[in-house]
Amino acid sequence: MYSIEQFERPSVAADAAVFGLDAGQTEPRSGLRQRKLKLLLVRRGEEPFRGQRCLPGGFLRPGETVEQAAMRELTEETGVTEPKLMQLGVYSAPGRDPRGWILSCAFLALTRTVTPQTAAHSDAADAVWAEVSCTEADGISTLTVTDPDGTVLLQCENGRPVTNRIAFDHAQIIADGFRRLREEVAAHDLIFDLMPELFTVSDLQQPYEIITGTHTSPQNFRKKMMPRLAETELYNEAAAHRTAKLYRRKDGKV
Repeated sequence: MYSIEQFERPSVAADAAVFGLDAGQTEPRSGLRQRKLKLLLVRRGEEPFRGQRCLPGGFLRPGETVEQAAMRELTEETGVTEPKLMQLGVYSAPGRDPRGWILSCAFLALTRTVTPQTAAHSDAADAVWAEVSCTEADGISTLTVTDPDGTVLLQCENGRPVTNRIAFDHAQIIADGFRRLREEVAAHDLIFDLMPELFTVSDLQQPYEIITGTHTSPQNFRKKMMPRLAETELYNEAAAHRTAKLYRRKDGKV
C-alpha cells in the first residue's frame, strides 16, 4: 500500500518568461514607430545568486495551482497582473537549484503592459524590461538579452546558452520560451496578445518580424495579415508626415 511518508518530496516553484513590446519611438524620417521586444527580469535580493537577474517566480503554496502561484508572484514582484499564461515545461535537472530538490513549472507569458512596478515587500530588489533581439547568420540563430544598462545577460546559439549571467537554469527557460513564442506567432495568432487593441499594419509588422525572424515587403505582409484584421474608421495621426488606418484583431479579442 502506498504511503506518502515512504518517498522524499521536492519543493515546487513556478517561474514565468514574460515577453512584451515597448511603446516604441517614432522615426522622424519615416514616421514609423520602432518597437522592441522585451523580457521581464528581476534581481535576486537574497542568496543564492544574490544580485543576479532571474525570471520572476516563487514557491507553490498550499491550496494553489502552479498557474495561481505564477500569477501571484508576478503581481508581488513586478506589478504585472493580467498576462496571458501558457505552460512551457517542467525543469527538474538535479542540481538546478543549489538550495535543494526543487522543480520549476515554467510558463511563457505575454503582456501588453511594459510598466512593471516592484512590490514594496517583494524578495526582488527591482524589476526591469531587458531588450531581446535575435539574429540569423550561417545557420545559427543567436538570441541576445541585454540589461537596460547595456550588459549582455544572455546569448544563446540555436537554443543553447553560450553567455549566461542569469541565475539558476533560467537561461534555458528563456531560450525555450522564446522558441515557443516564435513557433506560436508564426503558426497562430499569438502576436495579437502583445499588441494594443488598435494598431496599424506597420505597427504589427515590425514585432512580427523580430519574433519570427522573417522579413517581407509591407505589401506582402499586409496581404498575409488582412484576413485576420478588422478595419476601423480611426487613423493614427501621431506619426510624422503621414496618417495610417487603425485595425483591430478580427475576432474582436483584445
